[in-house]
Amino acid sequence: MGKKSIVVEVMKKRLAPYGFQYADYEGYRWRFSRELDGLIQSVVIQKSYHGNDYTLEMDNGYWFGRSREITDDPNCKLDFLPFYNEEEQIAVLNKLLDLVEQYGLKKLEEKAEESRAKIKEMEEWLYPTPEMYKKLYEENSKLTQNFMEQYYTDKLSEEDMLLLLKRELEKIKGEPYEDVQDKLIELASVYGNMFIKKVGGCWKYIERDGLSGVDITLYHWCDILQELVKIWQREDAELILNYYNDNCNGIIRWVRSCRKLHGEDWQPSSSYAKWKVPLM
Repeated sequence: MGKKSIVVEVMKKRLAPYGFQYADYEGYRWRFSRELDGLIQSVVIQKSYHGNDYTLEMDNGYWFGRSREITDDPNCKLDFLPFYNEEEQIAVLNKLLDLVEQYGLKKLEEKAEESRAKIKEMEEWLYPTPEMYKKLYEENSKLTQNFMEQYYTDKLSEEDMLLLLKRELEKIKGEPYEDVQDKLIELASVYGNMFIKKVGGCWKYIERDGLSGVDITLYHWCDILQELVKIWQREDAELILNYYNDNCNGIIRWVRSCRKLHGEDWQPSSSYAKWKVPLM
């Protein structure tokens, strides 16, 4: 029996009694879901790209957790458990799914009310228009250059650039959305190009969905414009610093660890990474 069939078989056996059904498989991720009191709750087994190992994820549409969040134990180290044969594979799957029964179902119940409130809040969020996304993709280079020339940013440090973006967001706080869309596109252009310079990646436009964003080699697709719209709507410009630093720091730690082991010239394998990772 293939690895994929084993995962589905074990998950079905363990999760079906609780109402979870097979939902989908994408990107080395097997998802079983159920609907309970209006919330879609999911259990996911994820395999790493490079080896035979699994980790567990759970979510309820807003709350998300791996082993530490599920168990509330900061010392829990049950992420990406390795296996070397079919017997070990089944044992690892059952060990992870034990967490669902012992802790996860209760955690989903605990987080239900909070998640419903957050999802309701999310439904009230504003979203970029397809025209905004297209302008961002087509004009991000020109908009970034114009911004740099206008504010003389050539000699600004990264931290000062983030503080400048924060101040620019604060200036348009509370204004009508239609009046600030061009400014948000401009700030998203600068913000996205900072990510690319820092950790590698490329602007990407998905025509079928009318979306544009930054595809980062060692992270994932970043909907930069949506993040800026959310931060502006929440009227909490400080989030722009938190979002940037949190995302970059995780990538930097990984790259530095790999380069310590494999040399300063280390790059992700070409089958995994589309663009080179810069020096860090």
